[in-house]
Amino acid sequence: MRSFLAVSMLALVLWSGLAEPAAAQAGGPEAVIRTFSDRLLESMKGGAKLGFKGRAEKMRPAVAEAYDMPSMTRSTLGTAATKMSPDEAGKLAQAYSNFSVATYAAQFNEWNGERFEVGEQRPSAGGSVIVSSWLVPKNGDPTQIDYVMRQDQGQWRIIDVLFEGTVSQVAVRRSEFGSIFRSKGLDGLIETLEKQTAALDK
Repeated sequence: MRSFLAVSMLALVLWSGLAEPAAAQAGGPEAVIRTFSDRLLESMKGGAKLGFKGRAEKMRPAVAEAYDMPSMTRSTLGTAATKMSPDEAGKLAQAYSNFSVATYAAQFNEWNGERFEVGEQRPSAGGSVIVSSWLVPKNGDPTQIDYVMRQDQGQWRIIDVLFEGTVSQVAVRRSEFGSIFRSKGLDGLIETLEKQTAALDK
């Protein structure tokens, strides 16, 4: 039976309701994932005491340091991203980042004895690497989460997340974001993200 944490991770990747410490970077991609996992575990352990806003404040710098949100945002829109100005791209990346932080804060809101384990990196396409990690519940089977990472200006950052090694967060978002972008445009997509971000604080 999956742990609460495993179910929460799947919700984070599949959310369909629209869903840089020097030491870490110096240690390579595995260290970035370990640092991010530690931050997430701290937020979970804070649980109800921290509340949604407190958990979000803990996760905001963690997401900013570990994720390449501009790159992920471009990937979710595909060729449509090439038509955006730098200012438009920045606004969308910020909205996506806020949504991601809020999703972590809402879904990972308690701790039941889970822990994270981080494996070694392995090469992937285009100079990227994959770092596997596991959510290990107090009882039950671990859940694998693979982080696709790429080095940019000397820093390793996450550019995609694979749940159980197959479900790509970028691919899921591309389907969601693309549909909204085509029907409502950039402003409509940003507005949708902002509304869903606000709705998570309930």
